[in-house]
Amino acid sequence: MSCHADVATRKANLTKSHCNRCGRETNHHVLRTRDFSESFEVEGYGDTYQSDRYEFLECAGCENISMRRIQYVEVSDDTDVTVYPPPVARRRPHWLLSLPNKQRLLMDQIYTALDANSRALAVMGARAVVDMVLVAQVGDNGGFGEKLKAAEAGGVISRKSREVLTAALDTGNAAAHRGHQPSPTDVSAVMDIVENLLQAVYHLDSLAERLKQTTPRRK
Repeated sequence: MSCHADVATRKANLTKSHCNRCGRETNHHVLRTRDFSESFEVEGYGDTYQSDRYEFLECAGCENISMRRIQYVEVSDDTDVTVYPPPVARRRPHWLLSLPNKQRLLMDQIYTALDANSRALAVMGARAVVDMVLVAQVGDNGGFGEKLKAAEAGGVISRKSREVLTAALDTGNAAAHRGHQPSPTDVSAVMDIVENLLQAVYHLDSLAERLKQTTPRRK
């Protein structure tokens, strides 16, 4: 096969699909396909069929592998596309493993809620994570306001951090008690704030300690 023919074949085998590693829709090589079909009868309609195509895909950028199912139902003229693993709404930070077990498990559930577009559940979970962090740092004394004041007084958070955490907690409270459905932008802001708190409390200290141990002292 000539070079030009090989390039044409590769282009013909390209398709658009979501890549979790790249975090967006990218070009994918179709590595392999399998087709299945089934005929059946629908009362009041007659004979019809359903077809399923399974495609093994490789991201043309990062080479991540995924599988896509394209299902077509003739009686309803509907096409349903499902990607495995499902598209990730928000990437999990690499430092999640440095969190205490309870906080890490709850954060995993929050990201799962985000992947399912359960935004209210996600911000309620974020509110619970903040409460867990505050209790661990300053004790279970009073409501959120008192805990935030104690955290600021103890140097756990700054005054500015207290203000942004209050905003995130208010969003979680509204979802939990007033049926508030936060927008994707609001949820992203809440997650930015909560991730910043977790990273500052549990991860940056360990990084700073490691730097102290590996940086040569001034002679």
